[in-house]
Amino acid sequence: GERIDDLQRGGLRIIQDPSLFCFGMDAVLLSAYVRIKKARRGLDMGTGNGIIPLLLSDRTDCASLTGLEIQPESAGLAVRSIALNGLQDRVHIVQGDIREADRIFAPASFDLITCNPPYRAVGSGRITGTTSGL
Repeated sequence: GERIDDLQRGGLRIIQDPSLFCFGMDAVLLSAYVRIKKARRGLDMGTGNGIIPLLLSDRTDCASLTGLEIQPESAGLAVRSIALNGLQDRVHIVQGDIREADRIFAPASFDLITCNPPYRAVGSGRITGTTSGL
């Protein structure tokens, strides 16, 4: 069930798997409205399939964008999407837990941080097809 979607921005494409999670309009809006200013190193916490770092790569001249994702399958999709777009020099994915971010990254490693968590009541919404890493 994987598919490659055109992001309609700068020729970017993303690999998605509907059995895991596909990005929504909230991610597009977040990437469009985040205030970047003079950020040089960005972090997207809970990056999923890497949509926000991908979109920010077209919108900013950040030297480095990193996505942190707990689910190995989603992190793998993000890594492959980055390679598909030839962005390995600027965009990086780290498979790990947000709750461990202070142990994964050194203090003051980033000057831009985004996070787009699910906004649902516990037990509602669509549950991903996998629980690995959760």
